[in-house]
Amino acid sequence: MTVTVTVKDRGAKRARALLKQPRKELWVGVLEKEGAKTHPSGETIGTIAWWMEKGFYAGDAWVAPRSWLFDWLDENEKKIARQLWADTYRVLFGEPPESETKALSKRGAVYKRQIQQRIAAVPGNWAELKPDTIRKKGHAYPLIDTTTFINAIRYEVR
Repeated sequence: MTVTVTVKDRGAKRARALLKQPRKELWVGVLEKEGAKTHPSGETIGTIAWWMEKGFYAGDAWVAPRSWLFDWLDENEKKIARQLWADTYRVLFGEPPESETKALSKRGAVYKRQIQQRIAAVPGNWAELKPDTIRKKGHAYPLIDTTTFINAIRYEVR
């Protein structure tokens, strides 16, 4: 009796090759280059982003945090994990396989847009602004005085 064994590589060689390469990371938010720029308020955009995320004192008054990034991550944690797993599968087993950079870039564009939409949603995820603040700003968007902050949100594959 003759037994024939056929071995099909379903991504193992590609996986081993990818494991030898430096790991790619997806960074989303106000990154270094944009964060270092000056906001019209005179502060850096990175400082404004951190203040909005964590809250801050303006004189003697506490300005409550308006988490534009960490809350979005918490709300989407399981979905993000599933999406990145699906991307990993396409990188390893896709026909043709997708590059890590391309897969992460696609996700980065989507995540950037979702974060920007979260910021622009009014009343959205935060308490409404006080009438005095709305009068001073000329609108009711909590995290937007100018478009500088929202336009500083980027993604980068490193």
